[in-house]
Amino acid sequence: MIYPTNTGKSGEHLRLTTLESVWIQGKLRMWGRWSYIGGGKTGNMFNQMLTSKKLTKTAINEALRRMKKAGLDKPELEAFLRDMINGKQKSWLVHCTDSEALIIDRVIGEVLAEHPGLLNVLSQRYVGRGMSKRRMAELLNEQYPEWALITCRRRVDQWLSIAEFILYSPMREAFDYA
Repeated sequence: MIYPTNTGKSGEHLRLTTLESVWIQGKLRMWGRWSYIGGGKTGNMFNQMLTSKKLTKTAINEALRRMKKAGLDKPELEAFLRDMINGKQKSWLVHCTDSEALIIDRVIGEVLAEHPGLLNVLSQRYVGRGMSKRRMAELLNEQYPEWALITCRRRVDQWLSIAEFILYSPMREAFDYA
C-alpha cells in the first residue's frame, strides 16, 4: 500500500485516519500561533496583516517597527517573527484569521471544558512554537521520576491522540465540512 489511510494496528479505538489527523493538527497549530501572537485577543495588528492572504517580509518588518515605536518590548514575539522572516513559513496558510481562530477556540473551550488536563497538554504542544512531544515527556518524567521516559512518551502521545480525536468531529461541524 503506497498511501495508507490509517496508521497503527487494526481494531484500535480512538484513532483518526492519517488525513483527519493531519487536518486537526493543522487547525490546532494555526490556533496555537494565533493564541501566542495575539494573546488570544481579536483585532491585533498581526492578524490584520493576514487579511491580505500574503505575508511578506515587509509586512513583518513593519509590524516589528510599530511594536518598537509603541514601546512594546516582547523579545519572544520578536524572535517568533524573526523566525518567520528567516524560515519558510511566510504563507497565510500557516496562520488563521481572527474569525477562524475564534471558531477553533470556541470548539476547544466547549469540548475540553471538563478536561483541563487535555487542554493543558494541547496548549503545551501547540501554543506558540509548541513543545516537542519528547520535551513534554521529559517534563512529565521530572515530575514522576518513578516512571520510565518511554512510559511518559507513550502517555503524552495517548493524551494528544485522545484530545485530537475528541476535537475532530466538533471541529469539522464548526467548519461545515461533511
